Amino acid sequence: MPPPERVLDEMAAAGFQGTELGSPGFLPEDAKTLRAELHKRALQLVGAFCPLPLSAPDGGAAAIHETLGLARLLADAGCETLVAADAGDDERRAVAGRVHFDNALAEAQWHRAGAALDELADRCAPLGVRVVFHPHAGTYVETQQELDALMTATSPARVGLCLDTGHLAYGGADPVEVADRYASRVRHVHVKDVSARVLARVRDQGIEYSQAVGEGVFAPLGEGSIDFATLVRRLVARGYDGWWVLEQDIRLGPPWPPRDPAANARNGLRYLRSLAA
Repeated sequence: MPPPERVLDEMAAAGFQGTELGSPGFLPEDAKTLRAELHKRALQLVGAFCPLPLSAPDGGAAAIHETLGLARLLADAGCETLVAADAGDDERRAVAGRVHFDNALAEAQWHRAGAALDELADRCAPLGVRVVFHPHAGTYVETQQELDALMTATSPARVGLCLDTGHLAYGGADPVEVADRYASRVRHVHVKDVSARVLARVRDQGIEYSQAVGEGVFAPLGEGSIDFATLVRRLVARGYDGWWVLEQDIRLGPPWPPRDPAANARNGLRYLRSLAA
C-alpha cells in the first residue's frame, strides 16, 4: 500500500476536495494531526467506513460503544458522516454475487440489526455525526432484498443510505433503481464501476470476493456497465447535494496485473465532472 502522504498529495494534485478515513491506521488517528494533514492539502474528511457484526445474536449492539470512539474522532476532525456496513464473514464472502435465500438473515435478526443501527444513530447525533448504511458484497446486506429488509428495519429519520454503485451491482441490484427507490434517504454516494464481463465470470465460476477484486471486477470509472449519466442526473434532480466519493477497489502487487490507481483516480474525476457539467 502506498504511504498516506503520497496518497493525500496525489488526491490534492488531481483536484479532489475530500477523502474518507480509509483502513484503520492508514491516516492519523489523532484528530488534531489528521486535520492538519488534510488542511495542508485543502482536503476535507468526508466519511469513515465502519463494519458492524449485524448477524451477531445482538444485531451488533455490543459494537456500538467502540464505534462511538470512531464517531468522536470524526466529530473532532470536522466530519459528519459515519458509513456503517455489515462486517460479513467468510461464508458470505465465498458466495458474494451468488447469494441465495438460505444465506440470508431471519426476520428477527433484521429487527435486531435495525434496532442497533437506530441506537447507533441516536448516540452519534449529539456529536453532529450522522449514520448512513452501505450495502456491501460479501456481507449480509448485499442483495436488493437484503437492502430492502435493512431499510425497512431502520428509521428513515435516523439511518440514511450510502449508495455504493459498485457493490449494489455486484449484488445484482440496479443502482439507478435503488437511487430512485430511496432518493429521500441517499445521503452519501460511493461511485464505483463494475466490469459486467468479469462479474459474469465471477458468478459462473464461483469466484470468491477478494479474488474477484484482484481480477478486476471493479473497473475504472466510465469503463464499466453502470449508467452513471442517468444516476447523476436523477439524484441531482431529487436534490442530492452531498459528496460523491470516487472509488475503485483493486489489489496491488503480484500475482495481480499492474495498475495505476492515481491515473485511474484522475481519469475518473474528469469523467464524473463531465457528467455534472
